[in-house]
Amino acid sequence: MEAYERLLTVIGPQLKRKQNRGRNTIDIEKQVLAVIWLLATPDSYRSVGDRFDLGKSSLSAAFMRVVKALCALAPRVIKWPTGEGLEQVKERFRGMAGLPNVIGCVDGTYIAIKAPREDPESYITRKSSYAITLQGICDAELKFTDVFVGFPGSVHDNRIFRNSDIYIAVRNHLREYFPHEEYIIGDKAYPVLNWCIPPFINRGNMTPAKRHFNSTLSKTRQTIERTFALFFGRFRRLKFLDMNRLDCIPATVLATCVLHNICLDSTDLQVEHYIREGLIHLQQNEMFHHENEIDEPEGHDKREQLCHILFQRQQ
Repeated sequence: MEAYERLLTVIGPQLKRKQNRGRNTIDIEKQVLAVIWLLATPDSYRSVGDRFDLGKSSLSAAFMRVVKALCALAPRVIKWPTGEGLEQVKERFRGMAGLPNVIGCVDGTYIAIKAPREDPESYITRKSSYAITLQGICDAELKFTDVFVGFPGSVHDNRIFRNSDIYIAVRNHLREYFPHEEYIIGDKAYPVLNWCIPPFINRGNMTPAKRHFNSTLSKTRQTIERTFALFFGRFRRLKFLDMNRLDCIPATVLATCVLHNICLDSTDLQVEHYIREGLIHLQQNEMFHHENEIDEPEGHDKREQLCHILFQRQQ
């Protein structure tokens, strides 16, 4: 209820605007509740419309209004950590397994969709289903701090990363995002950069120190897995987003990411339940990770230093 009240306060004014013909729009509480119900369940539009006494066209219009309002809210809700918040994020990540200076975990996941009318082959995943991709970076509290959505399911995750807004922004303004040599962590699909550290790949040369580093990184990186699990467990419609307009799907996913963060600002006793349910979905729809192609020497040096520091501490 706390999250719902906050949401009404923030987006309510946008939903109160008059329609072109001068008629009031649907009651804002009904609009917001109906859209939340749609995103939280796989129920049909007809079923949800009956529940909230809305015709299908009215419900569809309300859905797009709320999605638009949530997307406008995204810059205020999905935010990169800065200042004191940045220090708090580092301490929380360090507390998980001892890895210092981590401020985020990155990974990608599929949003299953039906076959698009145009160029459907581009959206086929390795499991022969249709999907778009969601790349997310999360903090230690399972909140999204950056999202990038919309690439077709056939696109490799390292290509998505190289084309994402966050990658381009960091390349141009590194110190704005990582002021004190901080970094994000990912799996083996991600490049070894000064600000992005994946595990060592086992090519027959794994030392005890490298194995220890990989174990430490894995314990910390599970945060993004739990974030995606919570996301799919709470918003079940995202397990299969049955929408006719492909151009509206990225906005719908972004709006749901905004709701995800808003919900985490409130006490919710169901979080672990949602995560357990979401993990089942992720295990069945795991992305195929290709090895990266854009490593940088500075990244390898930094990873070696971290590996040495962690191994020395545990001896």
